[in-house]
Amino acid sequence: MALRLDHSFILTPPGAVEAELLSAIGLIEGSSNTHPGQGTANRRFFCANTVLELLYLRDAIEAENGPGKKLRFSQRLNDDQASPFGLVFRRDRGDADMAIEGWSYYPEYFEGDLCFQVGANSDRLVEPLCICMPEGLQRPDRSAPLENPDWRLSGLKISVPVDRPSETLRRLSASHEISLILGQPHLLELYFRHASQQGLHDFRPHLPLVIHCQP
Repeated sequence: MALRLDHSFILTPPGAVEAELLSAIGLIEGSSNTHPGQGTANRRFFCANTVLELLYLRDAIEAENGPGKKLRFSQRLNDDQASPFGLVFRRDRGDADMAIEGWSYYPEYFEGDLCFQVGANSDRLVEPLCICMPEGLQRPDRSAPLENPDWRLSGLKISVPVDRPSETLRRLSASHEISLILGQPHLLELYFRHASQQGLHDFRPHLPLVIHCQP
């Protein structure tokens, strides 16, 4: 069963004003959307082969009582020790097996019987959420050209303050795209090639994010 990284997200305070920091280094913000039944909304940056999503709570009551309540976004945002990250994967077309051990999440904003597969580590708040998208799901808002076609993700490094990761996280971090760093504070590092801005961009303390831009 082959999985490949589709996108990553970072939980932020309401409004995700931190998106302005990403715009300041040359990333162009794309469309945003809301997630009925989940209580969240986002701001997104579409790149050549990935999306960087800033996800925030727009309705805490909906998040705690709607179909997405087991994602525990409110708890993650209110727990200083919780991971603010999510790693979202796609599986190869035609692979109908469950990609990761866990549970099925049927969002209100999906049609029919489409669902996410959420990793069994979702209750372990110190680890990032690990999610597999439905096979063949297309973003309906991507008819327009990409905003950042010259930003191509070449690697992702995620640090977690645990010494013994769950089986879910250990398995998914075996992807050639991802490096897992144990025993370190929460941090997401993204490596882009052919980016329009060369160098290292450290967004701490505003975001637990470092972007490395390489020629």
